[in-house]
Amino acid sequence: MERGKLIMVMASTLSLIFTVGSAKATVTPVVEDMESTAKNFVLLLSKGEFDEADKMLAEIMVEGLKQQNLSLEEIWSGVIAQAGKFKEIKETKVTEEMGYKCVYVTCSFEKTSLNVKVVLDKEGKVAGLFFLPAQSSEAYRPPEYANPGLFTERECMIGDEWQLPATLTIPKGKGLFPAIVLVHGSGPHDRDETIGANKPFKDLAWGLATKGIAVLRYEKRTKQYATEILSTMKDFTVNEETINDALAGVNLLRKTKEIDPTKIFVLGHSLGAMLAPRIAARDRGIAGLILLAGCAKSLYVEKLLEQTEYLVSLDGKIDEGEAKQLEEIKGELKKIRELDIRENESVLGASRGYWADLMAYDPVKTARELNLPMLVLQGGRDYQVTMEDFRGWEEGLAGQDRVYFKFYPDLNHLFISGTGKSTPAEYRKPGNVAQVVIEEIAEWVKSESN
Repeated sequence: MERGKLIMVMASTLSLIFTVGSAKATVTPVVEDMESTAKNFVLLLSKGEFDEADKMLAEIMVEGLKQQNLSLEEIWSGVIAQAGKFKEIKETKVTEEMGYKCVYVTCSFEKTSLNVKVVLDKEGKVAGLFFLPAQSSEAYRPPEYANPGLFTERECMIGDEWQLPATLTIPKGKGLFPAIVLVHGSGPHDRDETIGANKPFKDLAWGLATKGIAVLRYEKRTKQYATEILSTMKDFTVNEETINDALAGVNLLRKTKEIDPTKIFVLGHSLGAMLAPRIAARDRGIAGLILLAGCAKSLYVEKLLEQTEYLVSLDGKIDEGEAKQLEEIKGELKKIRELDIRENESVLGASRGYWADLMAYDPVKTARELNLPMLVLQGGRDYQVTMEDFRGWEEGLAGQDRVYFKFYPDLNHLFISGTGKSTPAEYRKPGNVAQVVIEEIAEWVKSESN
């Protein structure tokens, strides 16, 4: 998920990216000074000099930490628990985003590399802090099964109040075409669901359009409006995070002349898959659902503990810092389960209302009541959404003859093939959604469109 959070993510679609603070500086410091300040701030964190780092915080950052009941020490401990020991700063880059400047400090850790995104206000104080997967040095490669000569791409916008840039990939030839809306996993994703060197949503769009199926993908609201959303946190739920925008995508397709308005499907990945039944429950005109690595339980944040336990155990041992981080996560999860959250408190990056809303939702029960055609896919090497979830869908939807299940032993959470245990480092290597996944989705959609 994302929304004003502050623990960290390991290049994953299900893990959480946590951010604190925002900045709308009208006067920008000199670039060299910005880079120096951001590097010094990260180095203080790496040395454990948190009192000195605190002195560099802007008031908005101080208030953000208070609201989330967090300290810089706790944040950095969470980073180290998942990424391993800090090694070095590799490079810095200054960019302008949504009207303000920020510095990306690319850092090498024992287990992976991260971009520490530091936003500075007009006085050079730290007003925003983000931990993001570092982009791979290897470039994305389009899949061989995609043939750009068989489709065109059109830029468009979805939504009204929260307009989101989108890309509609349409097969060449005469319509009407069946169409799919792609719904992201957790994290402030772009329309391609870019993770490291991989773009699984682009693979899906190009691969399926090659086979005669139109695909709509869009920037996730929490990426496009990361700063603006912070002011709405109290009333923020998965409706604002995901569901409303997916429905806006469906509505756009219904108004597109090349698309068959009765053959619009929703494909959700990870969090998007878990929420897909809830999306369809609000629009009974949706033709069917495709669930890729969907959590079978609504309180998907429980997966954070499972993922962290998996990651810290990869080296065969759990050190004192890692054990402490696991206990802290258990404590946060207990507060969420019991809804022991104060009115203005944020736990694991979200309000009491957010978690209460999710806990009232049963994805498998909702899916069963829909009685829609569904295709449920799961990778055997996925450590983020596991076989336990896949079995939950199988058992809960047993007896429904319009639901099909597919399991791929060698695929990871991104449905990319590999061997051995899956790790965050795997996402930094370029790969593509497996061709068999594209083929089976296309075959299923066409069979349901006849």
